[in-house]
Amino acid sequence: MSVLNSDAAFPRVDESQFEALYAEQSEFLFSVAVRKFRVPESEADALVHEVFLSYLKHADQVREVRGWLLGAICHASRYYWRSHGRTVLVEEQFDRIDPKSLNILDGLPDQLAAREALACLTPRCQNVLRLRYFDGCSIAEIAKSLGLTAKYTQKLVTKCLRRAERMYKAKEKRKGKP
Repeated sequence: MSVLNSDAAFPRVDESQFEALYAEQSEFLFSVAVRKFRVPESEADALVHEVFLSYLKHADQVREVRGWLLGAICHASRYYWRSHGRTVLVEEQFDRIDPKSLNILDGLPDQLAAREALACLTPRCQNVLRLRYFDGCSIAEIAKSLGLTAKYTQKLVTKCLRRAERMYKAKEKRKGKP
């Protein structure tokens, strides 16, 4: 029977049992550090080694090995972040998708159609529809900026929309699209 660490500061641990324990638990401890605590993989391996070194020092006091190892990797991971102040950027931060961009392609055909329809209109109608639907101005704001009444502005917006629809449909018909 080989004895690991004959130094008096370390309790005697059977080498073959330690190797089996290391092989059995190291991957689990590594995944806890990386997945749960988001420790960078390059650092997690060192933490696992520190945990096993600590186990070697305290093996005679450990009653339930797996639980002790799990607690030790959790403490080591927390200590890692306390000492590093969370200054290390986690690569996953750059892989996250901006929620605003998730459905951006859904509205693209409508936006393209709207731009094509606007291109068929007079500059006045283009301006009115741009103010209303792209800039988000109210009827009262458009009326004030154009020097018109609100009632006439509402009619103008409706008239320009109908004209845009007719001209766009005629353009699509000429292209041969249904």
